[in-house]
Amino acid sequence: MYVIVLADRKGQELLPLTDNTCIPLLPLAGKTVLEHTLEALVQAGLRQAHIVLSPYAEEVKSYFGTGERWGMALTYSTSRGEESAVQVLASLANPPEPPFLILRGDVLRSNCIGEFLAQAEISTAACLQAQFACDNAFMMLCREPRPAALANLDWEAVLQACEQVEIAEGVVNKLDSLAAFHQANLAAAAGRIKLLLPGLQTALGMIQGRNSQVHPQSLKQGAAFIGAYCNVHPSVELSGEVVIGDHVIIDQCAVIVDSVIMPHSYIGEMVEVRNAIVRGNELIRVDSGAVLKITDAFLLADLNTNPIHQGLGSVYNRILGALLLILSLPLWLLASIAVLLKNPTAPLKKQVLRGNKIILDDFGLPQRAEFVVWQLNVTMPVLRYLPRLLAVISGDLRVVGGLPVSIEQAAQRMEDWEKFADQAPAGLIGPTHLLIPVNAIAEEKLLSDSFYWANFSIQQDFRYMAQALRTLFSRNAWFSELE
Repeated sequence: MYVIVLADRKGQELLPLTDNTCIPLLPLAGKTVLEHTLEALVQAGLRQAHIVLSPYAEEVKSYFGTGERWGMALTYSTSRGEESAVQVLASLANPPEPPFLILRGDVLRSNCIGEFLAQAEISTAACLQAQFACDNAFMMLCREPRPAALANLDWEAVLQACEQVEIAEGVVNKLDSLAAFHQANLAAAAGRIKLLLPGLQTALGMIQGRNSQVHPQSLKQGAAFIGAYCNVHPSVELSGEVVIGDHVIIDQCAVIVDSVIMPHSYIGEMVEVRNAIVRGNELIRVDSGAVLKITDAFLLADLNTNPIHQGLGSVYNRILGALLLILSLPLWLLASIAVLLKNPTAPLKKQVLRGNKIILDDFGLPQRAEFVVWQLNVTMPVLRYLPRLLAVISGDLRVVGGLPVSIEQAAQRMEDWEKFADQAPAGLIGPTHLLIPVNAIAEEKLLSDSFYWANFSIQQDFRYMAQALRTLFSRNAWFSELE
């Protein structure tokens, strides 16, 4: 049977989720919206389909190709967007021979196409429309080339020119608002919309995708779908109904309740997300539709564009810090002698800096924590900052990163480029420490941190480590004011 899949909605009602994609390609419970429709067609024994597209048509064609991956043969055409069914049929190069099925592929419905076709076999009507109780299922079976019902087709109305086929069990979600998209995901995770979800049930109420790390006890109550290649810290709490897309990192002590986490998102330590959609560094409140952009990458981040968690992890940094501390023991002995010779009465100077650990402020909001570090009162830079190795071991600093500053200094960063530099983790060493004089103006140091963060790579971090080792044996480490 010939199948026409209409997937040409413009998707304005789902902004900002559709600001760089279309509804058919939106991820929903581990698969794209259109993929759920194609799988339902395959389950019903339908292997050929023609898909009508509008925005981002080339991206859809590139993703689905000829349909071989799903065991289908797919062809495509484009429309101006949300055209009537009559216009779509008239524009087709090869009009379908009846009977044919026409349905929307930019909504989400239960896998019920086979049941609809089975019930339709006992009827001889020229046009049959599928219904779930009081909801339109957005499917029609046509036994004429151009049925009269298509002339004034309103998908959301019950057509008098069509015979109605009632499907006993089934749900449809029109995906016509952010709240509807949110609810469709939660319904899929909870099983209220019957779909083929990718993954295995690893605990009661939890479906987990391939190569994902999540502790079953993280699900406190309700249901959760975890996509592929996710890393969820064992201390994370999932409650209610939760959908987590592919390639998501959720850090320790985070709380996720009745929320959808889109692919390639990072949720920071102690961050609490309730009744919301998270896409990268955007927090979308479902109740109000408000979109909050979080600038601090330690709270929310887009893993496609923000490399904060593509470097060495916290545990590796601490281990490396401990190794460096052991290797630096001769320098500690030298520093003790230098302090006794130069300033025996005031050997240390206290500093309060902003680190990389996350705490909750007085309003219950997560923020980067301050930490206390001591600076040796000597002129030699390589000895002066030895105590910062202890901050690496404690997790307040990373081995490589931006220049650590105080909370007050960070609060003064108001421009976009300054906030971008502020996203860099605070480090023991880095380009600003190694190359910028300690008495340089603040803007120069910020530019150095911004350039480091914009061009971040783990390979570059290793190069800075090698450069720091070379600097240790240079005159600058012992007689200059490099930071």
